[in-house]
Order: sequence, then structure tokens, then C-alpha cells
Amino acid sequence: MIHQAPYLFNTTIRNNLSIGNEKASEQDLWDVLDRVGLKKMILDLPEKMDTLVDEAGLRFSGGERHRLALARILLKNVPIIILDEPTVSLDPVTEQKLIETFITELQGKTLIWITHHLQGLSLMDQVIFLEDGKLQMSGNPQELVQSNGHYRKLLAIDQGL
Repeated sequence: MIHQAPYLFNTTIRNNLSIGNEKASEQDLWDVLDRVGLKKMILDLPEKMDTLVDEAGLRFSGGERHRLALARILLKNVPIIILDEPTVSLDPVTEQKLIETFITELQGKTLIWITHHLQGLSLMDQVIFLEDGKLQMSGNPQELVQSNGHYRKLLAIDQGL
């Protein structure tokens, strides 16, 4: 699961990643950092993967913390991933890049994405809208654009139109 504010522990980057898979090799760790787009940044740090992560990971940007959390999930190799508002506090450019990374790296897994923001929904197979605990609409995003005026209105609001 990746929360809207992923937690990183006050230890090294290596230890934060290894939580996902304690048996991961050095090469596994570098490979996953490359997959989530952090390898170059970590290589540029003086202590590389042995760099200490400040309490809650605040030395890293929001996008970097989300990418480290994704790296842990990729190391764990679980079939179902829950994303709970994973891009809520990110700027639009970082948000789009992170969504693309999620979609690419989590391909072939069941992805449950909880969000109030509609960016990235067009990449999903199925969307379900709940309001006051009740199902309001569901379907393939492309079909909903074609057939559901309320969905089109929500997309327009979300895009600031």
C-alpha cells in the first residue's frame, strides 16, 4: 500500500528499501531504484544507499518519497497494490510522471487506486465512483466519457475547465 504521505524510517535508504524484501541483493536494490527513476539521484549522494533518511523521509521531495515507497512494493512483488491518494500533494508535472511510473511498473498487477482527483483514470481498466457510501457510477473510463454526462462534468471540473 502507498499512502498519500508514504513513511520512510529514520535509517539508511538501503534499510528503507530492504523492508520490501530482506533478501534483496545489492543489484536488486539498484535495479529497483533505476525502475522508479531514483538511481541517478541516489548515486549522487555522498553515502549512496547508505545515506541516512531523516525522520519520516523529509530530506526527500514528495515525489521521491512516493518513488521509494513504490520501490519497496516492487521488491516485495505482491499481486495487489492499494494506492491511497498517492499524488495528492504533488505538482502536476511530478504527479503525471509518478502516475506513468505506477502504471508502467505495476503492469500485470491488480491496482486499487483511491482518489478524489481524476488524473490518470483514463489509464485504468475500470473506475468505480462512490458517494456517501453508495455506488454512483462504474465502468471503463472511455465508455463513461462517451455515455455519462456526470463523468464528463467531473473530468471538466478536475481539469479546471
